[in-house]
Amino acid sequence: MTKNTATLTKHTQLTNDIFELTFETKKPLKFIAGQFITIKIEDKNEPCFRAYSICSAPQKNTNKFDICIKLIKDGRGSNWLNNLQIGGKINFIGPTGKFTFKETTKDIIFIATGTGIAPFKSFLGDEIKNKNKITLLWGLRNTESIFYKNFLNKTKEKNKNFSFIITLSDQANNTKWNGKTGRVTDFLLKTKIDPKNTETYLCGLKEMIEEVSAILQKKGLPKEAIHFEQYD
Repeated sequence: MTKNTATLTKHTQLTNDIFELTFETKKPLKFIAGQFITIKIEDKNEPCFRAYSICSAPQKNTNKFDICIKLIKDGRGSNWLNNLQIGGKINFIGPTGKFTFKETTKDIIFIATGTGIAPFKSFLGDEIKNKNKITLLWGLRNTESIFYKNFLNKTKEKNKNFSFIITLSDQANNTKWNGKTGRVTDFLLKTKIDPKNTETYLCGLKEMIEEVSAILQKKGLPKEAIHFEQYD
């Protein structure tokens, strides 16, 4: 497995607890949209490793890439990376992973919660050539937790077959929100899906993956049409 080193060139705060880091490698980094890197966390404790999906799209001859991270209160990986200074370096393994887009003639549904949108941002930035309908269903807590909205709007403007739905689960604090409310599972239970003409991609916590997969299978989707990447 390939070992690499990268230098932090930019830290972008997306919400109060979600940030994006831009890294630069000495040589162009080759990866497929949807793949991840495994970073060596080198704090004061014994080094450990944490995996993060690349959220930027692959480009020819570029040595820059982005990762999107949620800051966890006692999370070693997120806190160490959040405190990394511009010019600081990381050691990492990869890119690797099989959660990559497969060309198809079927409609596509991407389903994500929180930072699970990262591989889908890479998919969409890679300009999927699929001519059928592509829908992103994204679950977040409240309006303050929304990010990448401009990217999604620009993607929608450029691709008439793409649409996105944001649903907010913290309904008590979303009184000014005019969009969908509830969890992604609530939305899917009420949504009609053509099981013979749909491929789905899921990214989020284990519980969400299991619940959504069960709903999709009850709607008639075969397991082969449910691709997923889970994180804890």
